[in-house]
Amino acid sequence: MINVNYNLSKIIVRPMELDDLEEVLNIEKKSFPNPWTYNIFYYELTQNKYAKYFVLEKNKEIIGYLGLWYKGRSFHISNIAINERWRKRGYGGSFLKFIEKIASKHKIKDVSLEVRRSNLIAQNMYRKYGYKVIRIRKNYYQDEKEDALVMKKKLN
Repeated sequence: MINVNYNLSKIIVRPMELDDLEEVLNIEKKSFPNPWTYNIFYYELTQNKYAKYFVLEKNKEIIGYLGLWYKGRSFHISNIAINERWRKRGYGGSFLKFIEKIASKHKIKDVSLEVRRSNLIAQNMYRKYGYKVIRIRKNYYQDEKEDALVMKKKLN
């Protein structure tokens, strides 16, 4: 089980709680064309034994969130989003650094994710932190019929 509070100089990463969902859903709705619902997050937080979710706080405001699924020696990033007014300031990268910190404590060997083919900003961020495209999932995002790039990073 991953339980951690982590302080990254002026920002705090802590486990997501049900009380955080209103703020998380506001970020979700502004970040994705097909946002997850309250019920999906509720299930992830209360029922999915492979899931762990975190929020990023600055001055007690939730400015982002991260979802990880873990099994065996792998993490999968289910979602990652930063409030639009806090984007392009390195907070997404802070989450990726956080993942590597907790991965080393839990002997995780790799981290994977899917990203929209059109989301060049996110792809560039992942590449900057060593993620590589390993395959393409055709029409993964079904409403838009958009492909997903599956990216992966091997860890030590």
